[in-house]
Amino acid sequence: MKKLIALAVMAVTMVSAAFALDFEVGGRVFLGTDLAKDASFQNMGAQISDIGLDSNLSYGFGAYANFALLAGLGVQAEANLTKGSLSLNNVKDAESFSTLVLDVPAMLWWNLKIWRLGVGLGAGPNFSFDLSDGDLPDQAVELAKNNAFRVGLSAGADAKFYVTKHVGIVGSGRFVMDFGKKEVPVVVSGYDTGMSYPTVQIARRSLYGGLGVEWKLF
Repeated sequence: MKKLIALAVMAVTMVSAAFALDFEVGGRVFLGTDLAKDASFQNMGAQISDIGLDSNLSYGFGAYANFALLAGLGVQAEANLTKGSLSLNNVKDAESFSTLVLDVPAMLWWNLKIWRLGVGLGAGPNFSFDLSDGDLPDQAVELAKNNAFRVGLSAGADAKFYVTKHVGIVGSGRFVMDFGKKEVPVVVSGYDTGMSYPTVQIARRSLYGGLGVEWKLF
């Protein structure tokens, strides 16, 4: 009986060691830009031409939680709120308006820690929510409706320095790519049939850099 108990204790210890749990939470501020400014909001279901983001940098803040289970491999879930501005060219009385976007990525994440240093890499799906509540021109109402929610991809890298056992400074980079709807006209022998079929295009390609603080719970 004692041997069975000893074996059970050893098994639990080995499993616990193999699946040593890491859990960190953190927050950061960031700056970013759209890498596809002029194409971001074109042909998204609205009858508007020449729509693109202006050249101003977007900025925002975010929070994240990182769960690592096995050999540093785990999941990092984030919520990032980004404020920017959108230029509507060739739309009367609407040169630009503010945008507010919430990105919620859930990435498969790999963590490597050496002494007080840490590196993290990950990628996964991203869920984008348009929270803009400014006044839009009538021509842009349909555009806003079609882009209120989008699914895409997110990839990122973090570099960490732990000031103490539990507190770290984090520098991060993020790439976000959204997919959007697009109507493609059916053309036969150079003639437009007046029909179209729906497809998907890349609606946003954004790159962000940030700085934040992390708290390592265990």
